Amino acid sequence: LKHLVAAEAMGLASETNRLTTVLYFQLGANSERAGERVQAEKYFEKSIALSPTNAEALNYLGYMWAEKGESLQQARDLIERALKLEPDNAAFLDSLGWVCFQMGKPQEAVDHLLKAAAATSEEPDATIYDHLGDAYAALKDMDKAREAWAKSLAIEATDAVQKKLDGAKSP
Repeated sequence: LKHLVAAEAMGLASETNRLTTVLYFQLGANSERAGERVQAEKYFEKSIALSPTNAEALNYLGYMWAEKGESLQQARDLIERALKLEPDNAAFLDSLGWVCFQMGKPQEAVDHLLKAAAATSEEPDATIYDHLGDAYAALKDMDKAREAWAKSLAIEATDAVQKKLDGAKSP
């Protein structure tokens, strides 16, 4: 992050042609990972302003908001823009499912998450199945929730998903 910030400063001072959508995407992603969410938002917004068709930036910012339950309609709009550019992108489908879940629309979430899971059938993604389990749990379909969380754990064991599965044991 330190080096990317320095690169931006150099670009601002003398070589504005280096201030690209890719630079701002990387600044956004690294800022988010460093816990600097407000700065990350600004960088993603710059990335999108430079390239309104940067699907990765659209999705990343939308998902970042969805994860925190913030700006949900705006998050959905960004993710839907990303999906118009890459309609079969499993990560983007997962993001749309997650934002729907966060908006209190678990059935719509399930629909998108099942598409995401199908798009990753050759290389399954633990997060998609975790989200799917959460959506099924919100629909009170605990058998399917347990099944989805178990698939998530089989791909990547995490304490958080294990706790969900343990708390949802069948009677």
